[in-house]
Amino acid sequence: MAARTRKASRRGPEPRDPGTTRQALLSSALALFERLGYDATSVQQIVDDANRTKGAFYHHWESKEALLRDLHDEFIDDQLERARAVIGRDLPPDDMLRVLVAEVLMEPLSVYKPETTVFLHEHRFLSDAAFAEIKLKRDEFENIVVGVIQRGMDSGVFKNVGTPQLVAFGVIGMCAWSYTWLEADGKLSPRQIGETYGDILVNGLAVSG
Repeated sequence: MAARTRKASRRGPEPRDPGTTRQALLSSALALFERLGYDATSVQQIVDDANRTKGAFYHHWESKEALLRDLHDEFIDDQLERARAVIGRDLPPDDMLRVLVAEVLMEPLSVYKPETTVFLHEHRFLSDAAFAEIKLKRDEFENIVVGVIQRGMDSGVFKNVGTPQLVAFGVIGMCAWSYTWLEADGKLSPRQIGETYGDILVNGLAVSG
């Protein structure tokens, strides 16, 4: 996925390449949502920060809510692509869980921490219809993790310590909310933290030999 520019240039008009314009608007919205909050940020502030026009904004989105939905899709689409690739590998459930935690749940925070932060704080402003679209992707992702836990329990690799869904929610929640302290640690990369998390989870779920 193309690298994002966090700050639009203010040195005059820029080429109006549609992809560049869309990314400039996304980057400005992301920075403003992080700093001011979604509700307090206007479309005018977004286009001013991106050095674009409202016409350009509404060419790409019908509303500010649609832009917030797309910011969510920036990271969930990446996670889904990674997750689908992982479950396509021929791995035992314990190794698969380790990889899901390190490569799918944690490593994307190296790139998408701002998007994750904004979504977790601001998704309450989404309408039911907008959130329904998001829920389809989140359900698919959750089902992948649930399936790995279920396979581990069914094969006797993992303990039956609760329903697979409950365990999966715990795994996802532990990783997702790491964004709140991630930069404060600064010593380990998200992937390295994920590898540690994976060991903790697999060792905790493992059936004693």
